[in-house]
Amino acid sequence: MHDFKGRRAKLIKLMKDNSALLLFSGVEIKKSADGYFDFEVNRNFYYLTGLKQENSILLITKIKGVVKEKIFTLAFDPLQHVWTGRRYTAQEAKKIANVESHDITAAFETYFENIKDDIKHLYLDLEPGILTYTGKETKKFALMMTGQYGYEITDIYPEIIKLRMVKDEYEVKLIRDSIHLTALALKDAISKIKPGMYEYEVAAAFEYGIKKHHGQLGFSTIAAGGKNGIILHYPHLDALLNDGDLLLLDLGGHNNMYTADISRTVPVNGTFTDLQKKIYSVVLACNKAVIAKIKPGKTLVDLQNFTREFLKEKLIALGLMTADEEISKYYYHGVSHHLGLDTHDPGERSLPLVPGNVITVEPGLYFAKHGIGIRVEDNVLVTDTGATNLSIEIPKEIKDLVK
Repeated sequence: MHDFKGRRAKLIKLMKDNSALLLFSGVEIKKSADGYFDFEVNRNFYYLTGLKQENSILLITKIKGVVKEKIFTLAFDPLQHVWTGRRYTAQEAKKIANVESHDITAAFETYFENIKDDIKHLYLDLEPGILTYTGKETKKFALMMTGQYGYEITDIYPEIIKLRMVKDEYEVKLIRDSIHLTALALKDAISKIKPGMYEYEVAAAFEYGIKKHHGQLGFSTIAAGGKNGIILHYPHLDALLNDGDLLLLDLGGHNNMYTADISRTVPVNGTFTDLQKKIYSVVLACNKAVIAKIKPGKTLVDLQNFTREFLKEKLIALGLMTADEEISKYYYHGVSHHLGLDTHDPGERSLPLVPGNVITVEPGLYFAKHGIGIRVEDNVLVTDTGATNLSIEIPKEIKDLVK
């Protein structure tokens, strides 16, 4: 299980005496009229509390050496329950977050007013876009607290990210579970691909598979056929899949907040052309070579530099690019990013990898003139001696992708 209290304890050690740490879950964002976008909790707040409800607050105080942790959530309302779903009771919130003290969000300002004079230093998550219970961004909230109380403000975001970058065994298990869920849904979706389908039909088949297994999408599915495959975050999914095209899929699901992030590229008619096969073989070989290169001490920058050199060497040998061309013409993204509660989990690219990091390995090649975009992406755990491919169960060999 998650050790939310243990995670908070690591931050408490960093706090000065006579200080407070405030984290906010975020608020619902209005779409139109009385409609709202589905609420997505601030992942840093979730990481430290396990709570996923809007307008929630975590307050940790360290005053005269005494540490207190308190959770504020919206009041439990039976009427609201029958309209838009139930809220946490006080006991549920305390149990999930493993804290002893709870109050309703509406009581926060009065509570804080009573302790404000004992606080000299305030820690906030100043990640851009995070909203407080008031609907203000935390940066504006910080300015208000400085102006009103004269507090010294410290951004706790970098310290939370350092913790999040290293996954414990339970987090790795959750990522494995999400990858397996993704594998089941992807297998079914790929089996349905044929010329004459639309991209959105394949994406819908994948989403159905995720829902069938009680999960949800980790991010919006990319299903890019033919020339659309050269667009990294292709958004439209409205094109017809033609005989002879490739279909690039970038997708992932979860049912536990920790998402998978997988890319596979398959021939729409079940057969690779000679050129498609050559380019795919280079990308696949690069994918394997990068995974073999991963070990503690390497950085994501190291992996990117290796990928660029590998791809360039192979393409020159095949006559698909000249020595004086830039590889960025055919490969124009990073090979790795951290993975976890976010698809692009926050992380410092220049920091050496350590055991417990989970990263993607996703080399790709994109030839606009041939209408070919190919990416092969796996999710990899950094171990004491190297790396483990967590998504090894998802086929990527040419023989497994042809019909």
